[in-house]
Amino acid sequence: MQRQILQKYADDNGFSNVRFWVDDGYTGYNYDRPAFQEMLAKVENGEIGVIIVKDLSRLGRNYLQTGMYIDIVFPQNNVRFIAIGDNVDSSKGEDDFTPIKNLFNEFHIRDTSRKIRATNKIKVEKGEHISSNAPHGYLKDGKRLVIDPNTAPNVVKIFDLCVNGYGPSQIAEILTKERILTPNAYSYQRTGLEYYAKAMADPYRWHARTIGEMLEYQEYIGHTVNCKTFTYSYRDKKTRHTPKEEQRVIENTHEPIISLETWEIVQRVREGKRRRTKMGEMDKSSGMVFCADCGKRHYFIRGRTLKESQWGYICGTYRHHTHPCTPHSMRIPILEQLVLAHIQYVIGFAKAHEAEFVRQLSDKSAKEHKAVIERQKRDLAKAERRYAELDHHFVRIYEDHVNNRLSDERYQLLSTGYEAEQKQLKSTIASLIEQIEANAEQSQNIDKFIAVVRKHTDIQELDSTILRELIEKIVIHERVRVDGRKHQQVDIHYNFIGVVDVRKLPTEVVKPLESA
Repeated sequence: MQRQILQKYADDNGFSNVRFWVDDGYTGYNYDRPAFQEMLAKVENGEIGVIIVKDLSRLGRNYLQTGMYIDIVFPQNNVRFIAIGDNVDSSKGEDDFTPIKNLFNEFHIRDTSRKIRATNKIKVEKGEHISSNAPHGYLKDGKRLVIDPNTAPNVVKIFDLCVNGYGPSQIAEILTKERILTPNAYSYQRTGLEYYAKAMADPYRWHARTIGEMLEYQEYIGHTVNCKTFTYSYRDKKTRHTPKEEQRVIENTHEPIISLETWEIVQRVREGKRRRTKMGEMDKSSGMVFCADCGKRHYFIRGRTLKESQWGYICGTYRHHTHPCTPHSMRIPILEQLVLAHIQYVIGFAKAHEAEFVRQLSDKSAKEHKAVIERQKRDLAKAERRYAELDHHFVRIYEDHVNNRLSDERYQLLSTGYEAEQKQLKSTIASLIEQIEANAEQSQNIDKFIAVVRKHTDIQELDSTILRELIEKIVIHERVRVDGRKHQQVDIHYNFIGVVDVRKLPTEVVKPLESA
């Protein structure tokens, strides 16, 4: 329609050699539009005599820049400017209303931007996926994400490889060798959009950065993550990344591809990244071993002159001489034997005596634990009721004081007492809430660990998957001499439940751990 209006105006007014510049899909606030820049280059080269637009908003919606082109750039290059709908023609002299019309055009885009932000805010609160793109493994079905059966297996494969000790670079190499389409190449194949066309130059070349980003997506566990990027305003179109703590996460909005347990294991793996060196993959425990005294991660010791049985771990602080610390060293065969024996015992006991295991972890029976939480909830409700009563008393004595039914001294005495009691109640309420949340979290964590235990039957050998599924970290103490013999303590911190003190469990199966 606009093309027809412009062509008719040109024909009616004797303008020949007509050419159209069109920027579909670009906002009027953006002056880096390809066709507009091409036209501007011809203006500066003296190839254009007249510019005709349907109305001023078609040239642009930035009040200042539009004015600059109309009042400075076009006149300097002897270009006549015509806006048909706004009755603007530079050959007839300056129009005093043109700047005002440009300002109203900018008001329009400002209002539109405000409405879009408000709409997106509502969508975010509802848990809708506001990004136009879905993460690899999903498709957008209206406002929600649905699993894409063609690419979801790729996501599962990536997470499984990471759990098994492969880093992003290695995973990228594997996917490339297996000729699996990259996310952008698959999107181009599915949609044909020009935006993804560059990926077809090498459609199977995966990059470590892509893998690393995918391994952190919470969308894969069924959560919607919005507001990952932002712009300051409609004037500034530069996209910036929102800090993770400020992103909006709405849980359980769609079907997950990856289980929560697997995702949490991968995050722990990523925190203690296992470096690939010239000698090959790092040890399966690499990144999980820490010093009991300085808290630093242990350094993996190996070399071509050392036998594999001599490989081990040593305190990273001691190894690099950054601060005073002792070696806290331990050979890998001994560490693996100890960890394997500990895991075998803990899993065996937890499966055979689940109720007793839960009791040992919570230091009370499940029934007692539930009773404690219920009592704390009753105490909390009582404290909150009393706090509300004091608010009511405050209002009553204030009214009595104002109406001279209560002396200044009596009012001061009562209000001081109520304030002191409320202050104490506020502290009590906060403490009870913290205790209730901690007890509830402890119960949930024990349940999570029991769920992981049920997946395993007879573990005879350690691998990366088992280690990271069960264990958060391994803490090595320095050797000490007791009664003429050297002893070295190792604390194994299990996921969800922390350190399991086997000394509190039946002694007949602890002896193998002591000799390991």
